[in-house]
Amino acid sequence: MNYFNYFTEIEEEFVKRRGSHMLVSPLDWSLMESWKQRGVPLHIVLRGINSSFDSYDKRSGRIRKVNSLLYCQQEVELMFVQYGESRVGSSGEPVVEGQPETENGAGGKDSPFTIGSVVDYLNEQREALELISRKHAAEAALTETLNRIFLRLDQILDDLRTGKNLPAENLETDLTMIEEVLLDGLRESAGEARLAELKKEAAGQLRSYRQTMESAVYDQTLNNLIARKLREQYQVPRLSLFYL
Repeated sequence: MNYFNYFTEIEEEFVKRRGSHMLVSPLDWSLMESWKQRGVPLHIVLRGINSSFDSYDKRSGRIRKVNSLLYCQQEVELMFVQYGESRVGSSGEPVVEGQPETENGAGGKDSPFTIGSVVDYLNEQREALELISRKHAAEAALTETLNRIFLRLDQILDDLRTGKNLPAENLETDLTMIEEVLLDGLRESAGEARLAELKKEAAGQLRSYRQTMESAVYDQTLNNLIARKLREQYQVPRLSLFYL
């Protein structure tokens, strides 16, 4: 089970159990991102999905199909709590998981990626960011943010091309930090009024699920959905290796 296939494996399992080839929605993606950010292990999510559908399949008089991954949310959360309780260490603190399974370089024998595939991926994303930079050249703050990002991406690409050992986990951490810097720049560029509109839209999409979600899960999913809408507005690509 590959850490970097987190989203793909969840999506495939959900689609398989649902019995439909319709892809998961942006709302479902936001929920998946919240699980990843909170360190919910992949096997726990898959187990929760299967348990949810096993219960659904046993129900009589089923009419409506399951249309959202949020149907499985409560079961995943329950299994995550049980998993944490079963993994309590000697210090009394739960063992935190959800980290990459490999510590070799991007092209190492245990890595899910080759150096070439990562370089190609980051080059494509850099080119997409350059288009955004030209489109928003009049926005000084966003331009300055993008220039900082270009410098860091170029350093990473140089290291990869020259064969410097970059553990996949460290590379993912760098790319996630770059994404956060970029997201901060997008928020500043969008302005408070637009952010309020996006929050209202996202909250509306989550309204029917809010009562079944814990506060922390709801807040994380809401923030992820707002960020997703903001990226879509600016047509910003993802840099994380999870999207490779």
